[in-house]
Amino acid sequence: MRQLAVQFLDQGFHRVLFDAMPMPVFVVDKNVSIFDYNTAAAQLLGKDKTLVLRRRGGDVLKCVYSTEGPRGCGTAPACRDCAVRKSVRMAARGRRVVRRLAQMELIRNGKAAKVNLRVSCQPFNYGRSSFILLVLEGLND
Repeated sequence: MRQLAVQFLDQGFHRVLFDAMPMPVFVVDKNVSIFDYNTAAAQLLGKDKTLVLRRRGGDVLKCVYSTEGPRGCGTAPACRDCAVRKSVRMAARGRRVVRRLAQMELIRNGKAAKVNLRVSCQPFNYGRSSFILLVLEGLND
């Protein structure tokens, strides 16, 4: 029993658990810049993390509005109404968001497509930094 308890504290276990989640999960900051993501998200984004990490979610997910702003995701007028961005902002202020209905317009197969989502966000601190766990249910449908 003690051996099992020690394994749960091992970082490798937490990575396996993170990757076992069947829906796309991201670790983001208050600007929706991606710091990590699980295997379900990698299936959508590709496995080359250098093309994803430290970039904003809308840029990586190919939100139609990310090309309308001068600096990409978060800078177009439509970004003020983005339910994902609003949820992350709420979490950054310490509020947990659970399964909030949202719709994103993403480029899929070269065309704009509306995607219905359930957004959940949970703020957390690691070291001296603040992050948000962002879960996007329905993104891989």
